[in-house]
Amino acid sequence: MILKQILLAVIGLSSGFGIAGGIFAFILSIGVINRMAASTHTARHILMYEDSILLGSIFGNVLSLFHLSLPAGLAAEILFGLFSGIFTGCLAIALAEALDLFPVLMRRANIYRGLGLIILFLALGKMSGTLLQFYMGWKK
Repeated sequence: MILKQILLAVIGLSSGFGIAGGIFAFILSIGVINRMAASTHTARHILMYEDSILLGSIFGNVLSLFHLSLPAGLAAEILFGLFSGIFTGCLAIALAEALDLFPVLMRRANIYRGLGLIILFLALGKMSGTLLQFYMGWKK
């Protein structure tokens, strides 16, 4: 019985490391970290960006795996939601940029001005939908 538990633990950890490595390779390959460092003029802190993402992922996985809760209050939940949203938005925009989505879309739709407004309204729509989902209590 104990051998079975050890084997399951080894398989689970190995699978988790493989998936996490793939996700980090994906994030690095589309250049999210480099673009954020370049646009904020903090390229000298690029290792801190990478360490923060790695530690945040490990911490999030531990909280998720062991169903731990942190009694931090509403302010911490708001900050967590804000930072999670910023990261998800940066990842989505970097992926769209890597695929040259916006230039192709703008040429095909004959839109030559207003890209900033289009991205702003996409972000506001995503935010409104997420707030509505939380307010209404909808589940996936």
